[in-house]
Amino acid sequence: MSKEKKVKKILRTVKEEYSGLSAFVERPVPTEKEVSSFEKAIKREVRSQEIDTNLSEIYTDKKGNLVDVKKMKIKRRQLAIVRFFKRLLIFTLLIGIAYFAYTYFLSKNNNINSLEISISAPEKVLVGEEISYVINYHNPSKFIFKNVHLEIQYPENFIVTDRSIEPDSGNYGWNLPNLEPGGSANLRITGKLIGQPDSVNVVIARLSYLPSEYSSQFKKEASASTVISGLGWRTDLVYANTAFLNQDNELILNFFNVENNYIGDFNLSFSLPEETNVALLPELINEASSSTEAIATSAKEIVITKVGGTSWRISGLDKEMDRQEIPITYRVNTKIANPKIIVRLEKKLEDGQAYVFWEKSFQPELVKSDLNLELSVNKSKTNSAVNFGQSLDYVISYNNQGENSFKDVVIMAVLQSDFLNFASLKMTDKGSVRGQSITWTKNEIPALKEIKSGDKGEIKFSINLQAFQDDDLGKKLEVNSYAQYSINNQAVKQADNKSNVIKNLINSDLSLSEKILYFNEDNVPVGSGPLPPKVGEKTSFKVYWVVRNNLHELSDVKVVFNLPANINFDEKTYTNVGSLNYDENTRQVVWEIGRLPVSVYRTDAEFNVNVVPTENDYDKILVISPGSVIEATDTETNSIITKKTAAKTTKLEDDDIVNLNNSSGRVQ
Repeated sequence: MSKEKKVKKILRTVKEEYSGLSAFVERPVPTEKEVSSFEKAIKREVRSQEIDTNLSEIYTDKKGNLVDVKKMKIKRRQLAIVRFFKRLLIFTLLIGIAYFAYTYFLSKNNNINSLEISISAPEKVLVGEEISYVINYHNPSKFIFKNVHLEIQYPENFIVTDRSIEPDSGNYGWNLPNLEPGGSANLRITGKLIGQPDSVNVVIARLSYLPSEYSSQFKKEASASTVISGLGWRTDLVYANTAFLNQDNELILNFFNVENNYIGDFNLSFSLPEETNVALLPELINEASSSTEAIATSAKEIVITKVGGTSWRISGLDKEMDRQEIPITYRVNTKIANPKIIVRLEKKLEDGQAYVFWEKSFQPELVKSDLNLELSVNKSKTNSAVNFGQSLDYVISYNNQGENSFKDVVIMAVLQSDFLNFASLKMTDKGSVRGQSITWTKNEIPALKEIKSGDKGEIKFSINLQAFQDDDLGKKLEVNSYAQYSINNQAVKQADNKSNVIKNLINSDLSLSEKILYFNEDNVPVGSGPLPPKVGEKTSFKVYWVVRNNLHELSDVKVVFNLPANINFDEKTYTNVGSLNYDENTRQVVWEIGRLPVSVYRTDAEFNVNVVPTENDYDKILVISPGSVIEATDTETNSIITKKTAAKTTKLEDDDIVNLNNSSGRVQ
């Protein structure tokens, strides 16, 4: 219809010079070809008008105005796959929100398995320190939980001392009240762990219950772990790697750095091979019938009471004590392969149950010979720690316990270390040095020509350890020593010619330097008052401490300065590690450093002291410092390192400016 109207409109626009029937009749009739061409022209015109109309719609804004195509912003149509994933994401989010809402608001209170249980326990604890396990449980559901039963599985070395609710079965089972919807409850169990340091102790709680309207029981479980971090003191056992048959061999048990003792008294016991016995020195044993009586006899030393067999009770170990040593001897009567000796510290309860909290075992090499050699270093026959620069004093003792004589005996000392200074070697009886060994024959010691039955003798020598150098890093910090003998330069079979072997671990290179100055290194006065000091006038000096260490970690590091009678402490203090304090009662300046890791190579402290000389001090050189003492425990060697600085006087030996002026340091 629309096309016909448009055709008629086009025809009406054609102008006719004349009209009428006669004119129409006179027109020639168009041919078919002309009609076809005319129709094609009409179609083209109609198509052109449709395109114009569509373009007009596209390039017209909402107000009907034409759009400037130069300023048009054309938006790219999104791909179908992108539109699909966007719709999928929105749909997924809606489903998730609906599910969360249903779960949280509708189904939460309907979960019969929603009981919550947890155990509160300390992460670390010392041996014997009182702790508490708190079991918390909560009912978040809408059901009543009935027949609530709790069972606790304790660590093997946990000793129960108290409970907030008395158990129904032993120390581990409780029948608890019903738990109402939304209700919570807890149970507290108090006790102590007695086990070996670094052990992990796990407690497990199992709770069973019956939800109302249900006939099946449900169970929930929780656990917690506690690590025994230490004893509260340090313990080590010193022993030799060899043992002589049918002779007393020595052990030393040490207690030191006592901070806390939550155990109280405890037992020392031994596990020994057959035909082996052990004993403590008789003078150490207290014959009191109870530990209470024994403790009362001594306030500064431990007390040892015989319990029976190979067990002794140790009482009175207190943090006020210094290092405590227990010498022990053992004797092996029969040569056996790989004998194992175990030393234990244990807490024994009244019911007879024993809890081991420290244990050390070793397997000495057994030596049997009629001619026995015994080696000692610095008066010790067992392993011990030594310091750089220290003198090692050796004694080789020989004893013929057989019936036959030994002729043309050669005795050799073998020393193995990277730190021995053989240039410092001193010998009572000159021997032959080859490499790191020293040999004595009948030419140096005539008694070695023949050692008869019952003959005894000693060979003494000493050697110094070198000072530590930076290029010594990576070397073994130890000295291994032993002695052996031969007859006519022929070794005795089965290595029974060897003495005990001693390993001396070398302590860390801890050092303390002390300077007392009036002028610091920048020539700036850090003291005040007359110099040299004058009678009745106050002169102040600055004390500088520097601690260095870089091999082993140290603990319990402390520096002590004992003030002389006429020297006073000033409050001008500084330190970058620990705390520096003055004790008026003891007149000591104490620098408590505590732990000193290897990463901290140097630490510093400083403070002021002053002196007001009296008439009695006139023309005297006064001692400002008698020498400060540093003490620390080497965590690698388990040894206490103690070093002392040189004494300092009013001459100010370390002050270069004062020394340039040739100050005598005498009080004027």
